[in-house]
Amino acid sequence: MATDVALDIGTSSCRVATAEQGVLFNEPSTVAIDTRSGEIVEVGYGAMDLVARTSRHVVAFRPLAQGATIDFDVTARLLAGLMERAGISKVSRVRAVMSVPSLATAIERRALRQAAVQAGAREVSLIESPLAAAIGLGLPVQDPVGSAVTVLGAGASEATLISLGGIVTKGTRRLGGGDLDHAVATAIRQRYGVVVAPSAAEHLKIALASALGRTSGQSEVVSARTVERGEPVEVTVTADLVNDAIRDAVASTVAMVQDSLAEAPPDLSQDVSARGMTLVGAHARLRDLAELLASRTGVDVRVAPEPDLVVIRGLQMCLEEMSSLHALFRDADR
Repeated sequence: MATDVALDIGTSSCRVATAEQGVLFNEPSTVAIDTRSGEIVEVGYGAMDLVARTSRHVVAFRPLAQGATIDFDVTARLLAGLMERAGISKVSRVRAVMSVPSLATAIERRALRQAAVQAGAREVSLIESPLAAAIGLGLPVQDPVGSAVTVLGAGASEATLISLGGIVTKGTRRLGGGDLDHAVATAIRQRYGVVVAPSAAEHLKIALASALGRTSGQSEVVSARTVERGEPVEVTVTADLVNDAIRDAVASTVAMVQDSLAEAPPDLSQDVSARGMTLVGAHARLRDLAELLASRTGVDVRVAPEPDLVVIRGLQMCLEEMSSLHALFRDADR
């Protein structure tokens, strides 16, 4: 009997799980492509290591951006590689459960499903990421109770209020942690005339960024290269520069959450006031973001334990309850 598989394919990270074995794969959504043959030679961390150690004809590529597929064929081959890494043969024709952002269009949903079918799945069910997250958190998603869940990913953010198995209100942005990294890198380029690697920008965000600006006075030294000559240099980056760079993105996230809560029916608003809101996704770890959201909304806001794994664990639970959760899949397939 073929093993069913759960797939959480995001802009920066991809995760694979089965009901029996749990999370099997949690690595970057990166593929290494041989530009001479067009073949994918590695995925995940292996792809990043390979690109760093081989000639220029092997390049790294991320086939998803802002929660959507930007290269159908590469996405399909990424999914095939992930299932192969999980020990699932393409000929087994497994059933797959996949997360999809609630802001995804019908065309984007269809492309993701077709990529999974091309990768070897015989049947693909989609569930919106906030619903999968709520299931992973153990919230009563099918009860007449309001559950507030905000998914903050690398390329998309979604603030939702869930009740009776559906999303009642939502605020969404095609904006995430990757945009904060880009903003930091841009600010450094403009200030110092140097270019830093994406990994360095991410490190600076993690080390220095604060949604409330509480890291003022701190700094980090990073390696860079000059724009004009490409010479290697080291620059000292301050927390003030980082916090200024991310300010607009943080303000947009706050507005998104406020919009979602403002549209909530009165009874469900009372539920949120009593039960609070949970942040999931890797971007939820941004320092002081939960406290900022709580102060701006008047709602208790907490970050889920291991926030980047909540969605895939919800999908894993869905594999065990396919029949009872059928309506959730149907709504996401619209």
